[in-house]
Amino acid sequence: MREDLCDRLIYEAEQLCRTLGGDLYEVMKKAPQVVEKWKAHYVLAHEVWRHAQSREELTGFLRSGPDPTPGEVEGVITLMRTVPYILRRSLQTAASTLPPPPGGRPKGLTPKQEKEVCAQIGWLYGQGVEVRDAQKRMALRYGKSLRTIQRAWQQRVQWKTETTE
Repeated sequence: MREDLCDRLIYEAEQLCRTLGGDLYEVMKKAPQVVEKWKAHYVLAHEVWRHAQSREELTGFLRSGPDPTPGEVEGVITLMRTVPYILRRSLQTAASTLPPPPGGRPKGLTPKQEKEVCAQIGWLYGQGVEVRDAQKRMALRYGKSLRTIQRAWQQRVQWKTETTE
């Protein structure tokens, strides 16, 4: 693997763990314990996931295998019943350490983007596309609301008056 790709992947993994309130290397130290604890269930869980495209397929897969012992059945059922609570607790802990969403008004278009949008709408109109359809296309392309694009289109008259003064 190239060094720049390696650095980028490591950086993103470190950032992910920091965002979740942890340290990648501390998590990796604890990972073998978690893996070891759940290793006995991995093979079965993997096979179930592979065959769980429908109830019929899953039933066929389970019926083709040997009967588990009563202890194994109870262990799997207990595991399935506790997983949602484990995930919930883990996700709540992780979510509480995240910064709040930025909030506020979404960013509009820069003046340069406004001119590009208007030029592209004009070009599309010249190709026979209705103005509203061209505006919708620009909203999708720039990831902005239709209203933001329409505002830029309405303000294009100001550019002409600014350049002629």
